[in-house]
Amino acid sequence: MLVQGHKVYGGTAAGPVAKSTIPLSFLGEIDPLTGRVDNASSELNGRTLGGTVLAFPEARGSTVGPYVIYGAGKRGVGPVAMVVERADAIVVSAAVIARIPCVEGVDMDLLLDGENISVDGEKGTVELPGVKETPVVTAFLQREDGKVLLLKRSQKVGSFRGRWAGVSGYLEVPQPEEQGRREIEEETGIGRGEVQWVRSGPSVLARDSDQIFVVHPMLFRTQSTKVRIDWEHTEFEWVDPKEIAQRETVPKLDRAWDAVSHEGGKVEAQLSA
Repeated sequence: MLVQGHKVYGGTAAGPVAKSTIPLSFLGEIDPLTGRVDNASSELNGRTLGGTVLAFPEARGSTVGPYVIYGAGKRGVGPVAMVVERADAIVVSAAVIARIPCVEGVDMDLLLDGENISVDGEKGTVELPGVKETPVVTAFLQREDGKVLLLKRSQKVGSFRGRWAGVSGYLEVPQPEEQGRREIEEETGIGRGEVQWVRSGPSVLARDSDQIFVVHPMLFRTQSTKVRIDWEHTEFEWVDPKEIAQRETVPKLDRAWDAVSHEGGKVEAQLSA
C-alpha cells in the first residue's frame, strides 16, 4: 500500500523501520559516531540507526541536532530516510544537510517497527509492501439531542470483536454515501426515509496487522430512536460524542468522528460536484 504524505526532502530509500512513538532530540540522544540512540523513554533506546528508516512524531531540542544526523550519515551509521508526523525546522534542516529522503504527514500508527518500507521523498509517499488497502465506511447516526449511535460488535464478526463502532461496512459501491445508507438500514433497521445525510469527512487510515482500513466517515441525522440491531452487534447506545474517545472502540473511531463533526467536512453540493 502507498501512503501519501508531503515532501520534505527528495530522493528514494528503503530499509527497516526504526520507530519511536515519542519525539526525539538529535543532539544528546543520538551518537553521531555510532548511530546509537540514548533515550530511556523511547523504544529505540540502545539501538543503532544505521541503514534504517527513522520514524518518529517530531523533533525537539537544539537546532544543532541536524549536524548529528549529518555526522552519523557520513560515517555510515545514520538513517537512510526519515518519516515524521510533523516536520519542523530541525527535521527539515537534518534532511537537507544529510541529504536523505524525508516525508511528513504520516501517522506513526500506520508503521510497524522493523518492517521494510520504501520512502520517496520527491513524491511524498511511503510504500508498505504486503500491506493490503481495505476501503470501508463508518456512518455516524445522530439524533436531535446531539447523541450519536454506537454499536458493540459481536463475536461473529471478522474483526474488532467486542469493541464499539459506528455503523460500518466494506465499501462495495462507488459512492460511499450510498453504502452508508445501506449499512444503516441493515444494521439498525432505520429506513432510508428516516435518515438525512449531513456531510462526509476526509478519509481516516487505521492499521490492523497486514491491512490498512481506509475509513470513509459520514454523518447522518435521524428523528427515529427505534433501533433493531442485527447479528453483527450485541448492543447499542446513544452517547454524547465526547464519550467516543473514552470507550474501547475500533481503531481511530474518535478521529473519524472529528472528521465529520465540524463544518469542515464536505457538504452535499460539494460531494455531488
